[in-house]
Amino acid sequence: MDMGPLDLADERHMISAYAVETAATSAVRAGWIAPSAENRIAMWRANDGWSKDLIGMWDGARLCGFAAGLHEEASATERWVLVWVAPEYQRRGIGSSLVRAVEAASPAVTRRLIASAYSATTHEIDVLTQRFALPLGYAVATTETVVELDLRSEGPFTPGEIAGYTIASFINGVPQEFQEQIGYLKGLVDSEAPSGALDWQDAPVTPAQYVREIENWTARGATVVESIAVTQDGTVVAWTCLVVPAEPDRPAQIEGTIVLAEHRGKGLGKAVKQENLAQAACTTPVATVRTSSDEKNEWMRRINSALGFLPVETEAIFHKGTAVA
Repeated sequence: MDMGPLDLADERHMISAYAVETAATSAVRAGWIAPSAENRIAMWRANDGWSKDLIGMWDGARLCGFAAGLHEEASATERWVLVWVAPEYQRRGIGSSLVRAVEAASPAVTRRLIASAYSATTHEIDVLTQRFALPLGYAVATTETVVELDLRSEGPFTPGEIAGYTIASFINGVPQEFQEQIGYLKGLVDSEAPSGALDWQDAPVTPAQYVREIENWTARGATVVESIAVTQDGTVVAWTCLVVPAEPDRPAQIEGTIVLAEHRGKGLGKAVKQENLAQAACTTPVATVRTSSDEKNEWMRRINSALGFLPVETEAIFHKGTAVA
């Protein structure tokens, strides 16, 4: 077998990578629906502020597995490591070899490597951890429960209302006057929620980055539904975002929900989510919605449960430090 970089511009490489990714993912995630090849390849090639390095393992002319190293172009101190191996080539050490190759290609400034895996049960996560993650030096940083809502059985949702706040929704981008505030809130989504040992830091999004993100989603045929809560003086204090993919059978994904600390305890989180689901149901063909939250994020888990979300799988997030030269 031969190992080497995959060229994002090479159509044969990317079609082969798509085939491996969909086969590997379908084998472990029951009911998972793949995006179209066109959309998935467009995601890999998108100018989205992330550096993407792909390394593949070839068995002759056939790609049997590949791994990706991803980091923000503005900072490579943290790098995501993702790997897929075609089911018939698994348990041969290919995945481990690919992970090590991506790690070796990481920038010198990288200080932490992060990976994730989905499975139907925590037992399967434990097996993966013992057989694959731990021998490579990765430890579980946290686990999240993935939940799903069937809008066809749980709807219709009524728009949320909270006295003293205006709750509004926008399709494919908020007005320019709100973009800076939304970027600030987006930067708090991970850092202010429980995340185990990950300890995410604030990561505010600039208006230019916000616009680019919306453009990348809509270029792939997705519809972006954002809902916000605004005070009488025009301050955005709560935000949530739902991305409805172009493929009608795929679940929509909640990208995040946040309420500023000083406005918590008033029901704004549930209200903006309710508003968001109501707007998505009447403006898009969405049928199911997915989201996830850390096992210790009791606030979000209560909201999701009250709205009718049910657990479908578990996501484990792994990490390991890198040696400082």
